[in-house]
Amino acid sequence: MRHVLPGFLILIFLQTAANGQTPASDTLFLQAAKKQTLALYEQAMYRQEQVYAGNEYIPQDHRIKIHPFYPTDSLQAGSITYNGIPYHDVAMLYDIVRDEVAVRPPEGGYQIQVRNSKISRFLLGAHQFIRLDSTLGLPAGFYELLHDGSVQVLAHRKKIIHEDVSSGAYKADYLPKDHFYIRRDGIYHEVKNKGSVLLLFPEQSKVLRKYLRANKLKFNDALREDAITKVVQQYDAGH
Repeated sequence: MRHVLPGFLILIFLQTAANGQTPASDTLFLQAAKKQTLALYEQAMYRQEQVYAGNEYIPQDHRIKIHPFYPTDSLQAGSITYNGIPYHDVAMLYDIVRDEVAVRPPEGGYQIQVRNSKISRFLLGAHQFIRLDSTLGLPAGFYELLHDGSVQVLAHRKKIIHEDVSSGAYKADYLPKDHFYIRRDGIYHEVKNKGSVLLLFPEQSKVLRKYLRANKLKFNDALREDAITKVVQQYDAGH
């Protein structure tokens, strides 16, 4: 892939830039012309970029009524870095049963499964994900960055299929099974409760315990993500 503007877009930019602007308006005009030129370039390149060259995304079992996506089953505009190249305003879905990203081409049509190994990161709404591999001591896949400071907090989003045939008819649901990790000093640690979090910060254990009590943070299933993230944010703020 070439990382230069196509000739016709360069010509557009030069022609518009030389279209009789006064010195006082040159800067604003050139900024607007540059922005328009880059937008046209990006739009043109989307039609031949590799991110849209995968296989068709195959939907999950239609008998399961609950959707397999995160955070929603509606296409969302996001950005994705594929093979080292960033793409913006991409219509995306994230299937957390298979840990797959699906995109819809600008011209519409069926959704395409993007090759995981080529994705380094993607942004879906307000959720930022990075790809990590198994050499780091944790399952390979996409991880949401919940906090990114001197210490990182990551969530591995997952839904598993729970099947029930006890009634003689097939029934199934997707059950959320998120896992949380803290990266400190280059090492990833899975954390599940208050004790496993505080164990990673022995020098701040008393201060963090006091913070937990003062803010009534709980580590049950519904509140675990918020509690882990806030504790690490507090540690980073005082570190």
